[in-house]
Amino acid sequence: MAEFLVEVHEQEVAMVIGLHDFEKVAPQRVVVSVQVLTADVAGDAAGYVDYDAIVGHIRGHAATTIETQEELVRGIHAFVCALPHVQAARVSSRKPDIFPDCAWVGVSYPARPIV
Repeated sequence: MAEFLVEVHEQEVAMVIGLHDFEKVAPQRVVVSVQVLTADVAGDAAGYVDYDAIVGHIRGHAATTIETQEELVRGIHAFVCALPHVQAARVSSRKPDIFPDCAWVGVSYPARPIV
């Protein structure tokens, strides 16, 4: 048995997210990444982390409204940590279209990397 780092990297979802009036007008792109450190698992059908469930959960935020990225990543983090075999997780979100003069603004939870 072994630990694995399972990653969902830069999954894009369109949603209304933000506190400012200009952010509440229409959905915007949000890019989500998730890192999951597994418990000691076999990696076979009986012992693995279901990344399909993680991707589906993130996709479920499409067309929803939420005020802050902090709220978004904490909710995704709670979902991921409730999955079988998850030892630790880190969730990041980025909004790439907010400011024309920077690549993105974003948050990660927890703040420290898991690996």
